Amino acid sequence: MAERAALEELVKLQGERVRGLKQQKASAELIEEEVAKLLKLKAQLGPDESKQKFVLKTPKGTRDYSPRQMAVREKVFDVIIRCFKRHGAEVIDTPVFELKETLMGKYGEDSKLIYDLKDQGGELLSLRYDLTVPFARYLAMNKLTNIKRYHIAKVYRRDNPAMTRGRYREFYQCDFDIAGNFDPMIPDAECLKIMCEILSSLQIGDFLVKVNDRRILDGMFAICGVSDSKFRTICSSVDKLDKVGYPWWNSCSRILNYPKTSRPWRAWET
Repeated sequence: MAERAALEELVKLQGERVRGLKQQKASAELIEEEVAKLLKLKAQLGPDESKQKFVLKTPKGTRDYSPRQMAVREKVFDVIIRCFKRHGAEVIDTPVFELKETLMGKYGEDSKLIYDLKDQGGELLSLRYDLTVPFARYLAMNKLTNIKRYHIAKVYRRDNPAMTRGRYREFYQCDFDIAGNFDPMIPDAECLKIMCEILSSLQIGDFLVKVNDRRILDGMFAICGVSDSKFRTICSSVDKLDKVGYPWWNSCSRILNYPKTSRPWRAWET
């Protein structure tokens, strides 16, 4: 403490000397020399931790949940889990972090949103981005070919959060997957039935289930000349269209190096 007090006094005296030289309109060289001494003293002094303000807040893209909010969440989770179990699904759990090499290359452009952790014991680790890749790793490690599983857990994305629009860096995902060799339409139909059962049980009122087909998207991309190497990147851009708020073709044409006036999809509009 005495040493810091002495440094603070030297800084004060040096500051007064600099101000005096400026008032006397001393030479620029002399003022610059004394300012350099002042800065050096301040660097030795360092920040005064006792005067720094500590603000209690949650990290960006995260939030706390009150007991009331948690009660609602637990009720919703209970409805979902009971429905999954009625359909014969089993629960699994996986680590919140995975080997970085397991996650990288699986998400295309979205790989930049993965949270990397510091090297721990020679292993490069990352927080899980979703629950799908850990599930695929679980199947491969355990040599499973048939399973109906569900998994509700937190995932992490190094996103630019806009809390009012629902973009979080930490949030829950709810996965239900049927892995195995089945008629392609039967698992899809069961997933639709499960979704309707859950929404009906939650009593949210009337709802509309929209059914998409990946083959339609594949056909659009084929006509637009999307190569296999850019397929993941374009899919990621299309997925963000309802969040970023700019025309989808401007984004895709930039990736494909098309002129903005070009519209290859007109081939199938007519």
